[in-house]
Amino acid sequence: MARKTRKTPKAIRIGERDLLWDYARLARMYGIQLLGVSVALVVVSIILEATSEDGWSWWWLGTLVAMTGITGLIFFPLLRVWLRKGGLPSIRLPDAQPAEGRRMLSAAPGDWRSFAALVAVLLFISAGATLLFLVAVLGRGGTAEGVVIGVLLAWGFVTLEDARRIARTQLEEKRTYWAAARRPWGAGNRLVFTVTRG
Repeated sequence: MARKTRKTPKAIRIGERDLLWDYARLARMYGIQLLGVSVALVVVSIILEATSEDGWSWWWLGTLVAMTGITGLIFFPLLRVWLRKGGLPSIRLPDAQPAEGRRMLSAAPGDWRSFAALVAVLLFISAGATLLFLVAVLGRGGTAEGVVIGVLLAWGFVTLEDARRIARTQLEEKRTYWAAARRPWGAGNRLVFTVTRG
C-alpha cells in the first residue's frame, strides 16, 4: 500500500493591514480569562443570593463550593479528552501555513489589551446568562451556580495546559505559531508560522 505523502503547505502572504497574534499566548489568555470569569461568577452568585428573600447562608456557600469542586473534578478529564478531538487550539497546529511578507507586524500591547477586554466581556455575558438561566430553571441553592463555575474552571485549566503544549511544540519544531488577522479586532482564523532562528 502506497504511503501518503504530506503536501508542502502553501505560504500565506501577510499584508500591511494584518496583525500576527502569538498563538501560545492567545491560548494562555483564553485559559486565564475563563478562570477569571469563573471567579467573577462566584461574586455574582453571592450577590444574587445575598439579595434574595432567603438571604445568604453558610449552607448555601458550602453547597456552592462542593458542587464547584465536584463538577471541576468530573469535567477536567472529560474536557481534556473531548476538546482534544476538535476544541483545543493545539489541534490546528498541523494545518498552519508558512507566513511570508515584507512587513509582518505582531500585535502590540494596546492590541492585546483591547482584544482581551472584548473577549472578557463576551465571556462574562455568555457565562452569566447561562448561570441565570440555570438558576431560574433549577432554583437557588448553590447547585446550579456550582455546576457552571466548575465547568468554567475545568475548561480554563484544560486550555492553560494546551497553551503549554503549544509552547513545547514551538520549541521542538523551532517555529513560532501566529493567528493572523486584520486590524483592529479579532485574532483571526488563519494560522501561520515563522521559523525561529538560532
